[in-house]
Amino acid sequence: MREFSRTFSPGTSELFWCEKCMLPLLSANCSICNSIGSRVPISPPGDVRLCSRGGRELLRELFEENYGYAHFLDGRMILLNKIAGIDRRDQVILDGSHIATVWFDITASCHKLDLETAGASLLSGHAKKNIVVCHDSLLKGHIKGKWLARDLIISPSADDLNEGENVVLKIGKFAGVGVVRQRADGSKSIRIKDVTQRDFQLGDHKSTLQETILANESHLKGLEKTALGEIKDYLSRSRLPVNVSFSGGKDSLASLILGRKVLTRIEVLFINTGLEFPETVEYVREFCRSQKLRLHEIKADGNSSENSLAEGSFFANVQNFGPPAKDFRWCCKTNKLGPMTSFLEQQYPKGCVTIEGRRIYESFNRSTIKAVERNPYVPTQTTLAPIRNWRALEVMLYIYWNKMEPNPLYEEDFERIGCWLCPASLQSEFAHLKKSHPKLHSQWTRHLRAWAEANHLEDRYIDWGFWRWKRHPPKMIEIAADNKIDLQARGRESKEIALHAVRGRSPCGLEYSIEATLTAPQNHPFQGVAGALSMLGQVKYAEDLGAVVIKTDYGRATAFANGHIMITAGKSEAEELLRRVSETILRVQMCTRCRICMKNCDQGAITVNDTITIDEERCNHCGKCAEGCIAADQAAKIFRRLSKKGAAP
Repeated sequence: MREFSRTFSPGTSELFWCEKCMLPLLSANCSICNSIGSRVPISPPGDVRLCSRGGRELLRELFEENYGYAHFLDGRMILLNKIAGIDRRDQVILDGSHIATVWFDITASCHKLDLETAGASLLSGHAKKNIVVCHDSLLKGHIKGKWLARDLIISPSADDLNEGENVVLKIGKFAGVGVVRQRADGSKSIRIKDVTQRDFQLGDHKSTLQETILANESHLKGLEKTALGEIKDYLSRSRLPVNVSFSGGKDSLASLILGRKVLTRIEVLFINTGLEFPETVEYVREFCRSQKLRLHEIKADGNSSENSLAEGSFFANVQNFGPPAKDFRWCCKTNKLGPMTSFLEQQYPKGCVTIEGRRIYESFNRSTIKAVERNPYVPTQTTLAPIRNWRALEVMLYIYWNKMEPNPLYEEDFERIGCWLCPASLQSEFAHLKKSHPKLHSQWTRHLRAWAEANHLEDRYIDWGFWRWKRHPPKMIEIAADNKIDLQARGRESKEIALHAVRGRSPCGLEYSIEATLTAPQNHPFQGVAGALSMLGQVKYAEDLGAVVIKTDYGRATAFANGHIMITAGKSEAEELLRRVSETILRVQMCTRCRICMKNCDQGAITVNDTITIDEERCNHCGKCAEGCIAADQAAKIFRRLSKKGAAP
C-alpha cells in the first residue's frame, strides 16, 4: 500500500481567484463581475475545501507559536487543499496564494507548519519570532537549496533556533524561507528553501461565504443541472422505489438535496453502525424531522438506540478479529453491509434505486465510480452517484447555496464524518478525538492497548497509529525502523482451534473479500507457515511484519503471524482460497514429520526437517503432497467442523 506517497488525479481540478472581487472561483468566470480569474496553482488531486472554524483556530495557534503573528487570518476566507502525506497534509490558500502547508507529525502527536515564499513575504514585515536578517550579498548567484553561510547572517545566530523550524529570511527587498537543520558536524545551520521578490500583501476586502457563493453561482447551477439530468434520465427508465443514503456527512447531504428536487416524496436510509459520532446521530434525526423526511434508521446488531458507549457487537468482534485496519475492514461488513442488506431485502423485495454521495476524490478505491452501478452483493439495488465528480468545496458551497446547514462536526475541524474510530481516519483526527470526545477516545484506546499487549506490541504501535494497517506502507515501516518499533503482531499461544470470518463486498471497497482470524497451536515458527503456503501459489514473505502474501491464478491472500487472514477474489474463489490457506496453516502446525508428502511429490519440491519446506521453483501446486498426509487429513476435518458451526463456508 503506497497511499501515503502517491497521489491521483481523478479529473481536472482547477481553482481561480477573482482579483477584482477578491474571491475564490471554482471556474474561470466570476458570476459577480463577470471577469476572468487568475489560476491558483494547487497540487493534485485538488479536492479543495473550506477551512473550518476549528481549522482556523489551529492555524492561528501555529502562526502565533512560530512567528508571533496571526492577526492577518482574522475574518478572511481560507481554503485547504489536501495533498499526499503520511497523515494530514494541507496546502493553506489565502487570497489566492499558497502561504503554508499544515501537517501532522505522528511521532510528536502535534501539527506543524511549513512556510511557503508567499507566506514569508506576508510575514517579513510583521513576524516577531523566527525571522532571520541576511546580508544583500546572499542574492548573488543561485541560492535555492543551499546552506546559509554564517557570515551572511546579521541576526540571530542559527544556534539560537530550533531544529526543523521554518524561518523567514529577510534579504533586502527579498523574502525567503529557510529550514533549520543539523549538519554532519553537529552544528546548526539554515538551508534555503526558496526566495521571492514578490511583495505579497492582503487586500483590504475580506471576502464572505455569501459573496463566495454568489461569485460561483453560475458554476453551482451547472453542477446541479448536470446532476439532476442524470438522476431524471435514469429514473425515467425505472419504476423502482427511490431512496437516498444519508450518513449525516456533507456528500450525502448534497445528494439528498438533489434527490428532493427530483422527487417530492423520498425515503432516507441512515445506517447507524453504533460507532457514529453522537452529534451525527442527533443531526440526522433532527434534519429529517425538520425537513419532514421519512427516515429509516438501520441499526447494526447489538447497538443501542441512543448510540451509547455500551460494549456492543463491534467490540465483541474486536476480541476475535483484532482492530479493523485500512486493509482489513471487517467492520464494514458486520456494521454496514450486513444490516443494510437485510433491510433492503425486507423493505424493497423487488429492488430499489439508491442515490449516494460517493465522490471520486475521496480515495483510490472510489476514483473509478460510475454514474450508475449495480450492487453486486445486493443485486436488486441500483446506485446513482450524481456528485461523483464534485470537489469538497463544490459540495459545501452547494449546501449553503441551498440554505442548508451541514453536520456541525465539520466546524470542529473533522475532515470526514463517519465512524469515530474508523482506521481510514487520519491519526491527526484520533488526536483531535482525545480533546473533542475524551470518553470515546478512552474507550477505543483501552481496547487497542489490550489487543497490543496480547500481541506483544508496545504502546507506540497504538499511539502512532500503526494499528491502522495490516500491511504497513513503506513510510510507516521506515518510521518503525528508525525508532526501533517491532511491527510483528504475534498473538496469544492457544491450544484451541477456532475460525472467525466475515465476508462480502464492503461499502468501503470494490471487491469481494473475506477477513478471518484463525486461532491454532503455535508448534512451529510463522516462517515455516509462510514457506509452506507457497504450495498454493507465489508467495512474498515479510519477516519484520510477520506477514505473507499468496498470489494465485484466482485470487490473493495475506496471512499474518497473529492468525489474521485476508482474502480478495471472486466469491466462490475466495471461499476456496480461505479453505486452502486455513488447512495449510493447520497442516504445518500439526505436522508429524512422517515425510509422506516427500514421497508423494514427483517434483522433489518438498522436504521435511523441523517443518515443511517448499522449493518454489519446483513446486507446481498440484496438491499431491497432501495425499495420505495425517496432518492434512486432520486439518481438512477441522475445517469441515468449523464450517458446520457457521464460521466457514
